[in-house]
Amino acid sequence: MSIVLGITASHDASACVFRDGKLVAAVSEERISRIKCDGDRMPQGAIDECLRIAGIARKEVDHIASNYDHFAAGYVHLDAPLYKRLERAISAGVKRLRGIDDGKQVFLRSVQNDLRRTGSAQRPEEFLDVPAFLAAEGFRVDAQLRFFDHHLSHAAAAAFYSGYDKCLVITMDGEGDLDIHYTAGTFDGERLQCLKVGDEPGNSPGYFYMNITELLGFRPLRHEGKVLGLAAFGDPKPLYSEFKKALRLSRDGLGFDSDFNGVEDALAKRRAFLEKAIKGHLRENVAAAAQAVFEEAIAAICRNFLVKTGMRKLALNGGVFANVKLNQRLAALPECDSLFIFPGMSDAGNCVGAAVLLLDKLEPGFLAKNRHALDNVYWGTDPTRDEIKAELDRRGLKYEELPFEQVVEKSAQAMNNAQVVGWFQGAMEFGPRALGNRSMIAAPTDRSINTWLNERLERTEFMPFAPSTLAEYADEVYEGVEPGRHAAEFMTITYDVKKEWHERIPAVVHVDGTARPQLVRRDRNPKYWQLIERYRQLSGIPLVLNTSFNVHEEPIVRGPQEAAQALVDRRIDHLAIGNFWVSGKPT
Repeated sequence: MSIVLGITASHDASACVFRDGKLVAAVSEERISRIKCDGDRMPQGAIDECLRIAGIARKEVDHIASNYDHFAAGYVHLDAPLYKRLERAISAGVKRLRGIDDGKQVFLRSVQNDLRRTGSAQRPEEFLDVPAFLAAEGFRVDAQLRFFDHHLSHAAAAAFYSGYDKCLVITMDGEGDLDIHYTAGTFDGERLQCLKVGDEPGNSPGYFYMNITELLGFRPLRHEGKVLGLAAFGDPKPLYSEFKKALRLSRDGLGFDSDFNGVEDALAKRRAFLEKAIKGHLRENVAAAAQAVFEEAIAAICRNFLVKTGMRKLALNGGVFANVKLNQRLAALPECDSLFIFPGMSDAGNCVGAAVLLLDKLEPGFLAKNRHALDNVYWGTDPTRDEIKAELDRRGLKYEELPFEQVVEKSAQAMNNAQVVGWFQGAMEFGPRALGNRSMIAAPTDRSINTWLNERLERTEFMPFAPSTLAEYADEVYEGVEPGRHAAEFMTITYDVKKEWHERIPAVVHVDGTARPQLVRRDRNPKYWQLIERYRQLSGIPLVLNTSFNVHEEPIVRGPQEAAQALVDRRIDHLAIGNFWVSGKPT
């Protein structure tokens, strides 16, 4: 089978490579550029990194899968009448659409929307000079470039990696192609069938939550997790009724509605309404009400479609499902036996979904024959021993190269002595969560760590830390594990922590009594499992505190350079990187 490159050039740009139908590399552009949520352009760094990991050159790529994302203006050629209609969709300052990569970008989704508004039957890719793009970007001119719908890409990744024979598939975000912000459909093991589309901008659940994020002083499309963390401290009642005017279940129970449904400039007017509604209210109550209304509407839709389709399993994707508390509520639905959330739920994951759709086009039946339960997302950079040593030597850091068992022992002892270890092992994770290969780890027993470690990392004090938990102890520590057991391997769901554990692991229990665990299986990540097991032997506790290996507003570390810098900056006390144990300041 051929080599397929998947690209996402939207928010959270990324790339992936499939070789012979198997995903062998996937990397977000932010990890390369070191710019948080880097996107809205071709992910050159991620493309090159994925190809390097796969051991292939650009000239060896046979097929490229993309959404209708950003392409350099020089590759896009619009006829004069259409150009006038589409000019507003192009980055400010663009006067002429010619010349290869003049630094300006055309968002093909905006072109698509304008084509629809003008009644044109043309497709946006018809205006893309594909040979020029391929040649200038270093690909073969006979490589095939194909485009796939944004939400269909979300759905494909969720269904393909869920491991389900059949399931309900729900996608939700701010918006995708043609203003679509929500789809509901089914997967029968072979085909995806769409049953419902939400495309009224004033009803978008993703934009609703983004509005609240911005109005609370946080950065939309980046800090929605802060709203979720803050919500646990508030009371939803004072604003609940008002917020229902901005987001609620539709009358048929299968979609969203609001007082802004069908209104001109609906998004702007809904935001203005929310801005007025929250004046004089505590930010904790604003967050709590937003979370309550958000959860209620989405849970009702999922429940109603489970009943309507007779499905008992739920596959989810899209930025809305980064909301782990929402996912807990969905897992608790009586009609849901099991749910799975694709771990790269933001736009970044659509490089994978688009590639899967292309593979199914190239080999009819690919979805049916190759779908499987996702076992890991360790698809990124994996530095060699010599690369690690060279960086440690360059910085003059004191280190020991040890058998791995001794690295585990030193790390477990350090945690048991209230120290923070930077744990850097193997290939980097794909997606927003640190899953034991690029993690900062500590004991979960210190209640005050939420304050002092967040200060050290320059993070918000109310954001909870997560527990990486030995999978075999999950039912001992958490309530109702089973429906989300697979999802919890990727830290995409919260659980209620059993009362008897609250005092034993206070550093990882949020104020509402929940935790967002990663269930660590020995067969999926043996090194991380070995570390947690050794800590359990020392402490009697089968989990460790895990937070992403980065400081505030910085992407998770990619290579030895960023990891070593964290030690130099005293963000961590020790660095366990490969078989190297690193402590202390440079010599």
